[in-house]
Amino acid sequence: MFKFKRLISGAISLVMIVAMMTTAFAAIPNDVIGTDYEEAAQVLGVLDIMVGDKDTGSFRPDDTIIRSEAARVAISALGLQDIASVSSGKTKYPDMPANHWANGYINVATDQGLVIGDDLGNFRPNDEISYAEMITIMVRALGYEPMALSKGGYPTGYLVTASNIGLTNKVPGSGNEGITRGKVAQLVFNALTINLMEQVGFGNDVNYEVVDKTLLYDNLKVEKITAQVMAVGASSINGDSNLKDSQIQIGEKIYNIGKADVREILGFNVDAYIEKDSKTSEKTLLLAIPVEGNNESITVDSDDIEEVINTESSKALRYWVNKDTDKTAKKATIALDAKIMYNGKAGTFEDFKAISSGTITLLDSNTNGDYDIVFVNETLNYVVEEAISSTHKIVDKYGQKTLVLDPEDTNISFTIEKGSEFIEVADLEEWDILTVTQSKDGAFFHIEVSNEKVSGIVEEKDDEKVYIGGEGYKVASNYPNTINLNDEGTFYLDVQGKIAAVDAESRVSTNYAYLNNIEKAAGINKVLELELFTKDGETKLLKTATKIKVNNKSGLSADEALKEIGSNPKLITYELNSDGFISKVTTAKNLDGGIDEDIFSKNLTLSGAVYKSASGKLVSSSGSVTVTDETIVFDIPQGKDDTNDYSIRDKKFFVNDDEYDVAVYDMKEDLSASVIIVTNSTGEADESSSIAVVDKITKTQNSDGLDIEKLYAVQNGKEITISTSESGVLVKQKDGKTVSLEQGDIIQYKTNVKGEIEKITLLFDISNKETESTNTVSDDLQTYYGKVTKKFTGSFNLQVNDGEVMNFAIGNADIYYVNTKANNKNVTVGDAGDIQKFDDLDPERVFVRVYKDEVKEIVIIK
Repeated sequence: MFKFKRLISGAISLVMIVAMMTTAFAAIPNDVIGTDYEEAAQVLGVLDIMVGDKDTGSFRPDDTIIRSEAARVAISALGLQDIASVSSGKTKYPDMPANHWANGYINVATDQGLVIGDDLGNFRPNDEISYAEMITIMVRALGYEPMALSKGGYPTGYLVTASNIGLTNKVPGSGNEGITRGKVAQLVFNALTINLMEQVGFGNDVNYEVVDKTLLYDNLKVEKITAQVMAVGASSINGDSNLKDSQIQIGEKIYNIGKADVREILGFNVDAYIEKDSKTSEKTLLLAIPVEGNNESITVDSDDIEEVINTESSKALRYWVNKDTDKTAKKATIALDAKIMYNGKAGTFEDFKAISSGTITLLDSNTNGDYDIVFVNETLNYVVEEAISSTHKIVDKYGQKTLVLDPEDTNISFTIEKGSEFIEVADLEEWDILTVTQSKDGAFFHIEVSNEKVSGIVEEKDDEKVYIGGEGYKVASNYPNTINLNDEGTFYLDVQGKIAAVDAESRVSTNYAYLNNIEKAAGINKVLELELFTKDGETKLLKTATKIKVNNKSGLSADEALKEIGSNPKLITYELNSDGFISKVTTAKNLDGGIDEDIFSKNLTLSGAVYKSASGKLVSSSGSVTVTDETIVFDIPQGKDDTNDYSIRDKKFFVNDDEYDVAVYDMKEDLSASVIIVTNSTGEADESSSIAVVDKITKTQNSDGLDIEKLYAVQNGKEITISTSESGVLVKQKDGKTVSLEQGDIIQYKTNVKGEIEKITLLFDISNKETESTNTVSDDLQTYYGKVTKKFTGSFNLQVNDGEVMNFAIGNADIYYVNTKANNKNVTVGDAGDIQKFDDLDPERVFVRVYKDEVKEIVIIK
């Protein structure tokens, strides 16, 4: 099939405007584009015979079709969907549920003699259908069963008949193998235009003949024509058009556009599918597809135009397919009487000229070797400085004439397209690149919006491109300045991927580090040495290059750089050159609550900010910020200047309702932070975290040779082992002294990003095992320690200090057993059977942790 490419920025922009204003296009499933089944899937989709998946839109051409789907396809091809919709309910097949989605189709297919059950009378709706079975259904649908029976019946007679009538054209396969959805689409597509066979004799004179009827025209009431698209709305290849925006002329006839995609078919020879309204007789275009072999076209970017030849005796275009590899430019000959379209309206050969931006598309609609239609699509880029919704004005950064796009102005029509959506002037933002196509009379505008950008340094350049991050970019004609080597910033791209604007001040690095110390390095070379605590949690001592760029000031000496950076500890971003020396440092600009995503900024300083886990926000009287899973958290304790005391955290560091002193950096428009520095916190272990019941504590050293502790415990229904970040963490106060945790102690703990314990909360001290207690830690967390007075299936009663009896449901609580008898000390995972009524001769008490009114853990202490 002829593959019709979308013309960049729309080589027939006026047509696109008309189509976009009047049409909601039926999308082609992505998984059939470029396949052998593309045209069939398009046609059957428009006719509602076979459609893409309702959730994903995928056609699934390689999936094998099942029997229920096959019934739906066949009945839809016969135009019997309405009958099927009122024929649902119970079927004659015992394996069909009464509420099955395909019952109506299966009932009608059975009544029409298209399908039958198996030897047991079952339909098997979810079984795959074979190649021979699907062909048999379609042979019957076309009325050719008598011929198939005369040729031997199932399966050979049906297969032979299908081949003879062209049903299996481009549908290879063998009898018993499954048939894919793609092949079924092609099979049914073929069937639509095959002449039907009908019975023409009755009684003793039964006879069958091929008649001048088809499923497409007679059953579906759709006409297929092949002709050239002469006009779409106000755009015509023969000059001005009197058509309405909602009309199209194909050949000599005019049709309503309906939902057909007509953006890029002006001048093309198409297969058009036309539906006639039975009540009004109005004809509406459903689909138009360029005819394979009847159209030849090329689209040439303005940068690839070598020469436009436009004399009385010769018309041609010389162009490059690939300037990097081709030795000579190609030449396309244009008919002397070719029709010229300039930006969507009929033009003259005066419009056939080299253009600085846009495309020229040549179309040979009669395939005689000369191009007979020329589409000149000349565009102009605008770089948004400001979009003023009240006056509908768009101001360009580089001084182009201000665009005024007033939707109330009846003298103009326009569309603004961003990706796959249509937007308004009010939706435009600074630095958006607008590629504008304007008709010659200024009445029509089509605007494509790009907000693509690349940040970096120009590392190389040649006559065609500049290279940033290893990728080459052409420079759009609207950009007024020269881009030089080592230029740095954010480069904004138009819809063709060309650089249309440069913001030299806006490059934002994400290579964050906390500058802990800075001083001049000893030695002959006058450079700086920086002690950095990086976003990866590493301490690095790095030297600068002899010349360094600081805050976009290039070529600074060590003294100048030190003055610009300052000696106070702070968050910075930095970059290294190829030798490993710091070549660039950027300090944060203080925005005092403002947001600018294009610069490295410090946005907020919050004291006593309370963390709310439900929303992920840190909230204080002076502002709030959202912490996300991507937020980098530098834990820099106030008063500490040794990087060994610093840590890198993440969102899990913050505990609900705890307070923090923080500085917020690179805040985004959704009010989330890229980086947060925490200088002070009241955070302990998160009260929602599971308890750990201590079995033993040991002392060891980590890989750096530092003394640490190791916890052996039970948690989350299993035994665990976990290390601390330093020594002196797994301790408690006992008799006025700091002692190590003991077997049977119950704790919650908080870890750093390495998974090491750094803080604990002691919920139960085993030293107090004889003392019953109730402890309300917070509104959400309570603990109880007392005697079980009665046990039930799934719950038990607990009494603390002979007080009120409380009932606790066991539910999904983890259960642990602590035996403190001197000769048999141990901590194990228990079960509900271990919970027993209190016995003075063999006393056991029970610890219960309740979080948000749900029992989370039960610990039996013997």
